[in-house]
Amino acid sequence: MDSTHAQESHSPFQKIDKVSILGQCPLFAGLSQWELKSISQLMRLVEFKRDETVYREGNPADSFYVVVSGRFEAFVASLEKKKILAYLRRGDHFGEMSLLTRQPHSATLRALSDSLVLELKKDDFERTIEHNATISLELSRRLSHRLRGDNSRAKTLFRSDVFSVYSHQPKNERAHFSVNLAASLFHETHQKTILIDLGSDESDSMPGFETIKKAPLTGFDNFGHSESDSIAPHRIRHEAEFDVLSLSVEEVEGQSEKAMIAILNHLAIEYRFILIDLPSEMNSLVLKTLTQSDFIFFVTDSHMNNIRQTQEAMADVEKLIPASEGCTAVVMREIFFGVRTTNLVRQELFSKKRCFSLAAPPFFSDEDPPKEPVVVYSPEAEYSRVVRHIARFVSNNLVGLVLGSGAAFGLAHIGVLKVLEREKIPIDVIAGSSVGALIGSVYAVSQDASEIEKIAMGITPRLLLTRLLDISLYPVRGFLNGRGIMRHLSRHLENKTFESCRIPLKITGTNLSTRDSIIFDSGMIEEAVRASIAIPAVFKPVFIGGDTIVDGGILNPLPIKALHDAGVHKVIAVNVFPTIKDTLEQRLYLEDLAQRQEQAVRRKNFFIRLIYRIKKRLHRLFVPNVVDILMNTIQYMESEIAEIKGEEADVLIRPILASASWIEFYKPAPFIKRGEEETMKLLPKIKALVAQQNA
Repeated sequence: MDSTHAQESHSPFQKIDKVSILGQCPLFAGLSQWELKSISQLMRLVEFKRDETVYREGNPADSFYVVVSGRFEAFVASLEKKKILAYLRRGDHFGEMSLLTRQPHSATLRALSDSLVLELKKDDFERTIEHNATISLELSRRLSHRLRGDNSRAKTLFRSDVFSVYSHQPKNERAHFSVNLAASLFHETHQKTILIDLGSDESDSMPGFETIKKAPLTGFDNFGHSESDSIAPHRIRHEAEFDVLSLSVEEVEGQSEKAMIAILNHLAIEYRFILIDLPSEMNSLVLKTLTQSDFIFFVTDSHMNNIRQTQEAMADVEKLIPASEGCTAVVMREIFFGVRTTNLVRQELFSKKRCFSLAAPPFFSDEDPPKEPVVVYSPEAEYSRVVRHIARFVSNNLVGLVLGSGAAFGLAHIGVLKVLEREKIPIDVIAGSSVGALIGSVYAVSQDASEIEKIAMGITPRLLLTRLLDISLYPVRGFLNGRGIMRHLSRHLENKTFESCRIPLKITGTNLSTRDSIIFDSGMIEEAVRASIAIPAVFKPVFIGGDTIVDGGILNPLPIKALHDAGVHKVIAVNVFPTIKDTLEQRLYLEDLAQRQEQAVRRKNFFIRLIYRIKKRLHRLFVPNVVDILMNTIQYMESEIAEIKGEEADVLIRPILASASWIEFYKPAPFIKRGEEETMKLLPKIKALVAQQNA
């Protein structure tokens, strides 16, 4: 056990009322004051720093613990997967089950913040339960519940997250984002949120709170160590329904840092989200607060001087706080109107760190910032959409939609989009492969399913043959050029970039040069779509940077991983490939149709029977042809991959039209209708997924 033992003679810990702490613990609730005092004298205070381990799964049990302050998580890990069993706070206890059963610990206990616990050693624990029937009875009851598998705690996890917002730039840039993020966190999750304003003086206050008197931070250095402590007099309720705590900072060596930790640990008992707006000066208090944060936002604008300073600040923080790597993001407000930095540029500037591009808020100016959060009074503004996206990201509630490959079967995606749009199901990220990339890209740009339906309904057999399927005169790399389809969509995709999408978009391709699946999420959408639909030998491949790129469905027909990599926790996937059962149904349907046609023709005159037999002979000569054989072979392979990938989706929609063929782009109505029907069937499950709040 790596820990720092608190010296109880040290002044900060002399003030801790151990009897009061034990009285708040459910295990000791029925004891008298004299009994509580007797037990408290056997317990010692132990400190754990953030990310320190109390004990590991499989270790022998040697102590019982009661949380005085701070946050802990209990989890089990296997094959690089981590399953959270419980979150523990003030008054909670742990370690007793392993002591009672004399078995090694069944989980790992880790501190999520600088924390303080009361520790009772194994021998003292055994003597305590031996001489106290009340505790012994309560422990027996809990052990019995655990052995029966009735662990209600694990089913009702309550997590508390601490987010910090830092910027070296003027306060309005940072503070305005903080206010809007706090409002979004509450409105997107409907869970208790508090914003801590740590502005260093009255001139560095949150927008709309300049006249509020700040409470001195140093007055909370011993906060939370007794039952009488209350933060209520110092916080106010914002109109957007989150709480605000405004604090003034005084430079007192070590005292401000201790007060900040005490406040955070106390608020973690009540609030799901704690958002801290930090001063622009990188001092010991700011660094200490950052060490206690679960996620850090660095706010800047797109001016190169400010970007460089942000890069330096992030490097300094990661050097001093190694655990912060991977838990940071850049929020960059675009200052060049009409010009957005591309994802590739942001990746070059900030390496692999997540970077959110933020448009200027409407009516925003440094002299007169809006008093009410933009996300509340102008929710459809570009600024608001991005901030709400960030709120869903950090609260693990992003909803992603996967549109799989499948040629004409993919027209069912349009029906899915119609229902999701009509029912106002929020979609934060779209990932598409092949035909799913084509339909998903148009929707990500327009966010209008009816417009895509009009495009599909306008495809006739004549249009398909004369304009869309542009046959190559030199079919060395493919029978079709693929330019006809892109010309047909030019009004929607021409000169559009991934950065101009209303919904973030991921498009898959297959790199034949490296045999890897690749993801397009920056640059021109048209080029990415053209690559993703390049069915091998049917369409000419696309050459990018010396690499040969073909149909994304070859390796990734249902790109769910692309969404997981983007931070999406709720995935709705659409797999349009027929199963073996569907294929059998199609065969039986076609055989029955052929028999009925044969019977009908027998009753016709000689010339009709002759024409029918000629058509039948020609059909046998040209079907299946080389393209049919190639397409069916590829689709059989893709369907097997998609079947496996589909298991990773939270909701899987299967709009299968058994009687259809992959080539029937000129018959969109049945596919679209099927997409609507299957989505409506799963709508209750989809709504439950969206409403579910992830820990």
